Amino acid sequence: MLKNKSLLYGLGTGLILGAVLLQLMNAVAPSSSAASKQPAAGQAPEEMDRVRLKEVASTYFNVYDKSQKLYDQPQVDAMIAQKLKEERDKQAAQPQSAASDKETYIYVSKGMTAAQVADLLQQSGVIADRTAFVDAMKQKQMNDKIISGLHIFKGAQELPQVIANLTTP
Repeated sequence: MLKNKSLLYGLGTGLILGAVLLQLMNAVAPSSSAASKQPAAGQAPEEMDRVRLKEVASTYFNVYDKSQKLYDQPQVDAMIAQKLKEERDKQAAQPQSAASDKETYIYVSKGMTAAQVADLLQQSGVIADRTAFVDAMKQKQMNDKIISGLHIFKGAQELPQVIANLTTP
């Protein structure tokens, strides 16, 4: 009827033996960490020292020091809004030259069309007019000459510079 009868007997015996050994280990040596966190029977919280009381309370509650400042959600939202406003003011106060010195990295995958590359360039802020880029690429017949890989654009560049960056190795 069953081909592997001895295998099933061995498996069942092993599972039973493993369960019995696990129960035996739990009964003989209860974990010391669980025993230390439980208050002694009949010991009132007033009789415990500060550290022991904190340990016992931390099993059921979040325990914080009085010196630690806790915030509720509206306070956190107000602090985040204030920090965002400060960052916007700081960025508005910086001169535009810092924005023109930034480097933009564009990865062009193999087989991308000029329209897809134009979308990438416009989203990253390298070019302002997508259609002008596509028209210039079509006019110069450079649609199939775009080199795949990573292209780096430093600062604000004119359209011929962008095209040269994309089509020269």
